Amino acid sequence: MAVRLYLLIAAALAVFASNLASAAASTASTSSGQAYPVKPVRIIVPYPPGASGDLLARMIAQRLNENLGQPFIIDNRPGGSGIAGTDAVAKATPDGYTLLLTAMNHTTNPGLFSTLPYDTARDFTAISLLGSVPLALIVHPSTGFKTSKDMIAAARAKPSSLRSASGGNGTGGHLSLEVFARATNIKVVHVPYKGATPAVIGVVQGEVEMSFAGILPTLSFIKEGRLIPLLVTTAKRAPSLPNIPTAQETGVAGYDVDVWFGLLGRAGMPLEILKLLATQSAAIVNEPGINGKMLGQGFIPMGSTPETFDKIIRRDL
Repeated sequence: MAVRLYLLIAAALAVFASNLASAAASTASTSSGQAYPVKPVRIIVPYPPGASGDLLARMIAQRLNENLGQPFIIDNRPGGSGIAGTDAVAKATPDGYTLLLTAMNHTTNPGLFSTLPYDTARDFTAISLLGSVPLALIVHPSTGFKTSKDMIAAARAKPSSLRSASGGNGTGGHLSLEVFARATNIKVVHVPYKGATPAVIGVVQGEVEMSFAGILPTLSFIKEGRLIPLLVTTAKRAPSLPNIPTAQETGVAGYDVDVWFGLLGRAGMPLEILKLLATQSAAIVNEPGINGKMLGQGFIPMGSTPETFDKIIRRDL
């Protein structure tokens, strides 16, 4: 699994987006001369309502609606590691009216499934890398774990006695677990749920002991004492959990995992529409209001050109 630290390029991307932020809302024209958008645009999100990707999609959609004068409608299609929702975009007409807001499993799925109903490299157009999120290792209070070393010691004492929830096979939560288990020489049973939010609820309700989960769905439970955070997965501490150590700080050398989120369209969409959506998306992410809201919900805001996002996708593949 590729590990990445996008903070190294975030400053450059912020400069790019800030230059766009003051641009007036506009429309694009297709080769036929028809303005875009002239009807509602659908953004397919292959995650359940309330998941990090869903919340980010709704923030972006609302501002696109305001800027471009047409509804940008969220279409949640969770499950199957995002494959079903992604395939719907791969089969859509390449006219810019069906978009995909997806995460890093878009590039890990080809290595985890023997066949996919689409070609990840060929069937999509990268629009903008919107941001990334660190994950947190959270446990149920009944475990008694106060640190990740407590959890590792228990897992070594009784291999496969601990269960870790994730939003599904091949998701960031699942792969973070597997990388961590290899790095610490432990065996933990993976329990896939139908989405990140149900996985977090599974830990809250004591169905499983732990999870590597996005920070946003866990924050309220952490504040209530219903979940205990042991570490965050990135090389730097998360702004929304500044008192929680990183995996590297707890002794897991080289462990640095985050989950990116980005906007894509169908391959072959008109260049004018691609440029408009990329410009708008990058500017929206770096608006002070949206930027602050993203930080408050555990995201590291980015916003990129299509070329930058395409390079990241191809590198990860």
